[in-house]
Amino acid sequence: MKFRISLLMAIAVVVCAVDVHAQVRYRLGTGLSTQWIVNDNPATYRMVGEDSSITGGSFDGMQFGWGLRAYADLDKQKTFRIPMGFDYTSYTGAQSWAATFNTVYLKHSCQAYTLLAGFEYSFLEFPLAFARVYSGLELRGTMFTNSTIQKVYTYANGIPSTDETIEAKPDAFRLGALARLGIEGEIYYPVFLNTSVGMGAVNFIGRDTRPTSEGGRGELLTPDRRNEGPESLVWQLNFTFMVQVRL
Repeated sequence: MKFRISLLMAIAVVVCAVDVHAQVRYRLGTGLSTQWIVNDNPATYRMVGEDSSITGGSFDGMQFGWGLRAYADLDKQKTFRIPMGFDYTSYTGAQSWAATFNTVYLKHSCQAYTLLAGFEYSFLEFPLAFARVYSGLELRGTMFTNSTIQKVYTYANGIPSTDETIEAKPDAFRLGALARLGIEGEIYYPVFLNTSVGMGAVNFIGRDTRPTSEGGRGELLTPDRRNEGPESLVWQLNFTFMVQVRL
């Protein structure tokens, strides 16, 4: 009797698993995924202040990026979905000023590689437009490569320009999260457009809370660690515009 009950339970589990798997459908997408630092963080300050010391990262605008996404739709109506993906972001900041005998150009750059996973819920549908609005949460792990500063000196009177590249801070891995709101619509089945806006911080977990005077790394996205305090949160606005294909 116990064997029969166990057998029936095993069969029920297999049937449920097959049924759930049959409901799951998959999509792939790729396109723009840009970042914008939105809080008062030293990463957005000018690199060189009035006293000619390096004080900020000059990442004060949209930072170009590219993303790849895979979605698992857990039901036929695409009400519940699991997104997984990868983002690449190229942070670039520049500044120049004229001295007495030359012009100095500074370029600060850093690359970021992000793995993400989350959960989305579609709460509004427009059947006539084949579109739906969704919200979601994502966990994001990001590797920031060591930042570099390129200095270019341009001289007057035909003297050749010179340049040098300086490696600034080392690599850093941080865990963050964001909340997302987006809309997706069908272009021509099985092709969809998906655009969204996400808001969150990239370094909720893993921040170096020591000031640089005690051996800390300093701020996450500035090139010079001298006289910096503990690493502060970096809040970012993430904008995506992607083309998706249902498999």
